[in-house]
Amino acid sequence: MKVHVLVEGKSDKAFIDGWAPRAFRGHSFQTHAHQGKGTLPRDPSAPPLPRRQGLLDLLPAKLRAFAAVASENDHAVLVLVDADDENCEILKQNLVEISNSQAPSLNVVFRIAVEESEAFYLGDLRALKLAFPQADMQKAQAYRPDSVCGTAELFCEIVGDGTMDKVSWAEKMGPRMTILPEQSRSPSFRALHAGIEKLTTQTVTEPKSEKRKYRHLPRTSPIRRQR
Repeated sequence: MKVHVLVEGKSDKAFIDGWAPRAFRGHSFQTHAHQGKGTLPRDPSAPPLPRRQGLLDLLPAKLRAFAAVASENDHAVLVLVDADDENCEILKQNLVEISNSQAPSLNVVFRIAVEESEAFYLGDLRALKLAFPQADMQKAQAYRPDSVCGTAELFCEIVGDGTMDKVSWAEKMGPRMTILPEQSRSPSFRALHAGIEKLTTQTVTEPKSEKRKYRHLPRTSPIRRQR
């Protein structure tokens, strides 16, 4: 199986490219970076606006495109997005609604980093120490996993790097991050791992009649957005 991983930008791509070869265990993957998070379009069935190149801006169109070329069991999509200041449950609900209306037959899983992907890094203290030997481990241990606290800024303080070079952080952390969910303190990282397991072990056993029921949903149903 080939898994297409849709992420917000270059730092997320650097993390996935360094971590996923071990996590996918024999399945191939391709990471697609975008120009930031973006916002879900008001009309998900409409063509995307040329100047809006964020992950959520392009998501409906990309899901339709993947669904058009992917057979039922050889391609899948993993969407990884930061929660930032959004309500995770509402964001996840909106993403699932988009998938159900635009690409009901596609094997897709959505995962949300709370608050940012640096929460994944702070969830793995062993990898943090290996990647940044000078890190303030006492402060790292005091961090409450997946708390909304300005995670990137906190990570910057812990590793003593004021550059905010997230790509460099991802390149160092990705190859060292655990692929064992029980070794991470981050609930959202464990959910990411479970999502990969779901994609790569899922078999197509649903009756066709179960899939058809989604095809009659309105393609322009309103999407609630939390900002």
